[in-house]
Amino acid sequence: MKSKGAREAKSKRASEKKAKAKREEVAQATIRAPLGKVWVLATESGLREIRLSSREAPTRAEMRSKGWKLIRRPRWTDPVRRLIEGYLTGTERRLEIPLDLGAGTPFQRRVWEAARKIPYGTAASYVDLARLAGYPRASRAVGNALGANPVPIVVPCHRVIHADRSIGGFSSGLTWKRFLLELERGQLELPMKPRRRFLFKR
Repeated sequence: MKSKGAREAKSKRASEKKAKAKREEVAQATIRAPLGKVWVLATESGLREIRLSSREAPTRAEMRSKGWKLIRRPRWTDPVRRLIEGYLTGTERRLEIPLDLGAGTPFQRRVWEAARKIPYGTAASYVDLARLAGYPRASRAVGNALGANPVPIVVPCHRVIHADRSIGGFSSGLTWKRFLLELERGQLELPMKPRRRFLFKR
């Protein structure tokens, strides 16, 4: 007869095996950019995460802790990779990429959706974006939501700046934010005022 310890060990192994089998498959691809690597994580349904080189590369241990199984699946990542590469070389401005975020509160998701409406080459203040998202008095909370944005560039939080024209924060660091703003500088309008009517038209 098996001891209690042996039964518990067997049960633990069975639970771990079951959890492993249930892990969600997430594909990864790497893009070389002027400031370093960009990591793209995608599922069969869409883009899950983008990490710029100022952050740590995704690790298998981290993916396991999220319940993800890291795999190579070019047909999931290649369409995203090509668009991001085009954007970073200045040949692509429309990043109409389906998202499969799997995270975010309803408030955060609404802010991210509003940020995707800011056109290439323009900038909005945090107050502008709060109004666009439907929360005109929540500019600080909007800034926090942008800090949690899992897909920078595609959700272009780099286009959100302070009303005094200072560039504000960025989860991947100010070097990246300045680079992305400079990349779009040929069309960049600071501050946002010339586009105010366009952005707030319902």
